[in-house]
Amino acid sequence: MKLLFLNYEFPPVGGGAAQASLATSKELAALGHRVDFLTISTEGSCADHDIDGVRVRPVRGYRRGLHDVSMTGALSFLSAAGRRLPQLAREQNYDLYHYYFGLPTGLLSFVPGPHRDRPYVVSLRGSDVPGYDQRLATYHRVMMPITRRIWHNAAHVVANSDGLRRLALASLPQQTIDVIRNGVDVPASPERPNRTQDPVRILIVSRLIDRKGINVLLQAFARLNGTEVSLDIAGDGPARQRLEDMARTCGVADRVRFHGFTARSALESLYRQSDIFVLTSLAESCSMALLEAMAAGLPVVATDVGGNPELVEHGANGLLVRPDDVDDLASAIGALLQDPARRRRFGATSRERAIHSHSWRSVAERYEALFEGATGISRPLDAGLDVGSVRPAAMPGRSAR
Repeated sequence: MKLLFLNYEFPPVGGGAAQASLATSKELAALGHRVDFLTISTEGSCADHDIDGVRVRPVRGYRRGLHDVSMTGALSFLSAAGRRLPQLAREQNYDLYHYYFGLPTGLLSFVPGPHRDRPYVVSLRGSDVPGYDQRLATYHRVMMPITRRIWHNAAHVVANSDGLRRLALASLPQQTIDVIRNGVDVPASPERPNRTQDPVRILIVSRLIDRKGINVLLQAFARLNGTEVSLDIAGDGPARQRLEDMARTCGVADRVRFHGFTARSALESLYRQSDIFVLTSLAESCSMALLEAMAAGLPVVATDVGGNPELVEHGANGLLVRPDDVDDLASAIGALLQDPARRRRFGATSRERAIHSHSWRSVAERYEALFEGATGISRPLDAGLDVGSVRPAAMPGRSAR
């Protein structure tokens, strides 16, 4: 198949959707498909280039920061991509188009051009689903007729967790929605150092925005004053200054380190050096950071929202807590701080689940099955056999709605 992926986010810009879309496209290329990727320029240059078999076709767009697109940036991408998409469709004659985010990226499905004669798939990621982010409530209410058309006209609509699927169906209960969760690159060995004499290190990897609940984490962390423990916060965003001020107000600034945007190699080191991973989101679909922490062999404390319970089994590989609840969060972290054996047991289970259930190859093969059903085009039997394959998990059942 000849596929065009479209996403206004692209590494290093954006969050989990950027990583997931690129990782999935690379795996599909390894399986023998021709994959192009239309996205926003991340390095200032708009020259087409290849990444592991994927032809990246960037267009210029506004970015609020080096690693932050913003809504204005997303709209600028739509403007530029809307001009290039028909041209690419005529030149490349793609078999299928894959839009990451129903809104805003799915709006490109309305642009006049030959691509409108071919099937498309929409991947829902969170903020594009009504009810996920209350700050966007008015936006989604106004855009609901358009959202309904984008989803209805798609060959498949895919959510990255059962929780996100349920939320989407609350708005459009007649829509058929598949579930394909994110994958993760699992390191050959977590190479976890033996640091029995050092303070316990807690890690959170997140955009610094209100929805991630890091203010709650800082308050809970302040209640651990009598414990030898430190907190690493990897990520950047508009709430950073406010959170740094809060750390000082809570009296924990000397034990909290704000790393800002963290390159991949440094982030891998942080995972290895940490003892507990925390995710305090008020809403979450399928967290890439959570999957990375699991792959690194970390025990997890996560809020019981969205897709988190699908990755974290309470009492098996981590603890689930109520969102926006300082007491519950402090209690859960404190319980793990006092029990190194439990942390090791949870961490081993996390890594095992990441290995067996969340390979990018299995993600790509699930998408491939949807694409084949939409186009009627199958992969040649000998395609992709030179790349090590992981047996795919069972295809999620289609909704009967």
